Amino acid sequence: MTGEAAPYCLVGDSTLMLLFVLNLTGMAYVFLMNGSSILELAKSMFYHGKQSNPYNDRTHITTICNLLLYWQTIFYASIAVFGYLQYGQRTSTGNTPCFLITMLMLLFTVMLPIKRLMFDICNKILFSDQQAREWRQSYFFTIKLMGLVLFPAVLCLIFIKDFPNKFYTAYIIFATIIYLFVFINRAINTIFREKRNYLDIFLYLCALELLPMAILWRLIQTINEFLITKI
Repeated sequence: MTGEAAPYCLVGDSTLMLLFVLNLTGMAYVFLMNGSSILELAKSMFYHGKQSNPYNDRTHITTICNLLLYWQTIFYASIAVFGYLQYGQRTSTGNTPCFLITMLMLLFTVMLPIKRLMFDICNKILFSDQQAREWRQSYFFTIKLMGLVLFPAVLCLIFIKDFPNKFYTAYIIFATIIYLFVFINRAINTIFREKRNYLDIFLYLCALELLPMAILWRLIQTINEFLITKI
């Protein structure tokens, strides 16, 4: 006689733990090689002089370190979204969670070049080449830093069984607010610093950030529902 499968739990997943340890190793390498550059760029997110150019040789990050930072954000974002869905009891048991986390990682990976293309097309039309280049570098650096912001939430998910839902949800909301704050702050100080028309800023935010986020979330829900019903 077979009973119902036990709910999947991130705690105790050996594959997930291996990836987590590998990620920590990669981040140790990143900060060993480019820690000072990352610190300088992070400081520039909150201060921007009219003549400053934070993206120069002094703050260069190597290609492999950039890839590792992107990987961390994709990996942690996938776990964080899965945790949110699981807390809301919108995931199934069995092998489906493994497929869902994998699909989330693939989805976030595909979204990066799509977002880059959107930025290049839109910003080339609206702004000067220098503004567009600095804004693109600033925006994608923010995405790379989001992996560090999500680290505490992921740490709790994979090490603390039955971590309180209210604390997890509160932290995810906090991380989202930080992301949007940095996004808006950098947009104002980089591409809208000469003419701060807040209606333009709002429309730009909706077109290049809120709408893609809504579409992405709908895709995640669709994939999750498909996995629950078909696998």
